[in-house]
Amino acid sequence: MSHAPGEGRPVSSLFPARCNEEVASQNATTMATLNEIELSEVKIEELSLNFKETPRQDHSMTPVELCYFDDFATTLVVDAVLNFSTHKMCKKRRYLYGDEQRVARELMERFRKDQDWTPAIYGFLNMRSVRSFIEKLAFNKQLEFRDHIIRFLNVFHHDSGYTIQECTRYSLEGNQGAKLVATRAWYRGDKIQRLSGVVCLLSTQDEDTILQPEGSDFSVMYSNRKRCSTLWLGPGAYINHDCRPTCEFVSHGSTAHIRVLRDMVAGDEITCFYGSEFFGPKNMDCECLTCEKTKRGKFSTSDEEENDEPSALSEKRIKYGLRSRSRV
Repeated sequence: MSHAPGEGRPVSSLFPARCNEEVASQNATTMATLNEIELSEVKIEELSLNFKETPRQDHSMTPVELCYFDDFATTLVVDAVLNFSTHKMCKKRRYLYGDEQRVARELMERFRKDQDWTPAIYGFLNMRSVRSFIEKLAFNKQLEFRDHIIRFLNVFHHDSGYTIQECTRYSLEGNQGAKLVATRAWYRGDKIQRLSGVVCLLSTQDEDTILQPEGSDFSVMYSNRKRCSTLWLGPGAYINHDCRPTCEFVSHGSTAHIRVLRDMVAGDEITCFYGSEFFGPKNMDCECLTCEKTKRGKFSTSDEEENDEPSALSEKRIKYGLRSRSRV
């Protein structure tokens, strides 16, 4: 299916540059009602019927667009199942209004039961807040927003081989976060087809505009090949670190897939290695399961002094905790 992009404004022109500065202006803005929207601009039926269960790997989202699309998609899909707000790039922004959280929960309850994509996609896109958001976008961006929702719906599809659960392990998340776990056996070398990450290169200006220390560090990787920071979102952003990981990130330009490193059975957590200094020098503050078992990281009982000098990229690693990644 091929469409020419329609007229529309980029997402970056719809919102203030900094997430933490938008709350006041947002509260002063009256949400558009269905009667105020030119319905011909939002082709919901077409968006709901013509799609692929595994969206194409390439995309044209800017870092700012990816942030807003991801926050909206996680609110609609993941938060509706877990019943709490998971990680967000713009923590103070409100995405759903009125009884829309209840509607989202009902849509996800139905999708998990009958696995029917079209009613779920149509239901989400027809919600007042969603329509108000996407009617400002060009049609090609509406497609990418829809595809990002589909990526998260795959988390709850029976064929995905994994799902998401609440995780209370990490103190940096206030002991309320999420984790991805296998729902079937996976073997070394397998590619988890329905689990992906979406990647955008970050300029210095992007980092200053988007990233917030101790707030959005989960979303940042360091590309060894391109020698720059990248924004990493999508379902793969829920993968937690472990010093003995079960999987690894494999980059494909604007997306990344997950490759299995160690055999897993149903119930095993899908983990990746973020880097040797993501949680401080020598990962001294790491709270992963492996560190708990081996009495290392945050669980260490050693009185050894931590006088290590920061490594290369130290300023950014300390500030954002950059993850490394593999490439094919």
